[in-house]
Amino acid sequence: MAAKQSLFVPIGISVLLIVGYYLLAPWHPQLMLQAPQFYQGAWWQLVTAQLLHHNPPHLWFNLAGLWILWLLFPQQFRRNQDWWVVLPIGIASSLFEVLLSPVSLTYAGFSGALYGLYFYAAGKDAVNKQWIGMLVMVGLALKLGWDFMYPSETVQLAVFAHLGGVVAAMVLILLEQYRQHSA
Repeated sequence: MAAKQSLFVPIGISVLLIVGYYLLAPWHPQLMLQAPQFYQGAWWQLVTAQLLHHNPPHLWFNLAGLWILWLLFPQQFRRNQDWWVVLPIGIASSLFEVLLSPVSLTYAGFSGALYGLYFYAAGKDAVNKQWIGMLVMVGLALKLGWDFMYPSETVQLAVFAHLGGVVAAMVLILLEQYRQHSA
C-alpha cells in the first residue's frame, strides 16, 4: 500500500495565508512588497508579500490553487520535505516582480509561487514522461505568453511574479536533473 500524502504543509501554508490576510492587516503596508521600501532595506518583504493578499477573492483563489496543486500532483508533494521548493520559488517570484515590473508599486500574493510550484511539479512529471505534467507545462507557458502579449488585459496580474516562479522552478528542475546524472 502506498504511503498517504501529507496534509501538514498545505494546511500550514493555508493557515499562514489566512493569518497573513486577516490577522496581519494592520501591518500590511510594512509587509507587502513595495519597491521603494525594498530598496531601502526591507528585504523581508520578499517573503512576507507571499503571505498577504489584496482582497478576499485573491486570497481564496490562491488557496484553491494550492489545494488543486496538492490534488493534481500527489507524487510530487507526497512528503513534507517535498515542499522545500516553496521558499526559493516564492523569493524568486517576489524578486522578479520588484526588479522587473514597471507598473506594480505594491506586490502581495501567492500566485507567483503557485505558478512556480505547478511548473516544478509538472516538470518533474514531464521528466518522468507523465502526460499531465507536459499538459500543465504547456498550459502555463501559453498563459504566461498570453499575459505578456496582451498586457492591457492583465494589468492587475503580477505577470513578472508569475514568470519568476516559473523560472525558479525551471532552475530547480535543471539542478535536480544535473545532480541525478552526475551522481
